[in-house]
Amino acid sequence: MKTTHNEKRKYSRVPFKSTACLWSQKKDIKEIRCDQTRDISLKGIYCYSDIKFSVGTVCEMELYFTDSDSKLVLFFKGRVVHTDAEGMGIRFQEMDLDSFFLLKNIVNHNTGDTEKIEMEPVRSV
Repeated sequence: MKTTHNEKRKYSRVPFKSTACLWSQKKDIKEIRCDQTRDISLKGIYCYSDIKFSVGTVCEMELYFTDSDSKLVLFFKGRVVHTDAEGMGIRFQEMDLDSFFLLKNIVNHNTGDTEKIEMEPVRSV
């Protein structure tokens, strides 16, 4: 059986639709508003956007999470690791503890496999 790229991943990636805002210290583009994200993992996120930071750009991100009971904002620092025609992938580098626990709950909820998520490596984010 052929191994796909997704099967090689160390982190479970789950569909996640939300909005986000990203900031950079770059002179040409300082702020990008993403109307929709595609997926998320404990390691990073993919944001749809016509405007993109270049690969390697360090950025700060607010991710807006809304459910039936609450509206929350998750805060991350990350680095753009790839871009394509539709958007960009951002690897998380830092996050506060509240954002980490909410992120973990989002991934747990969408995979339905809490044990697997608990076994995923945790970098010093």
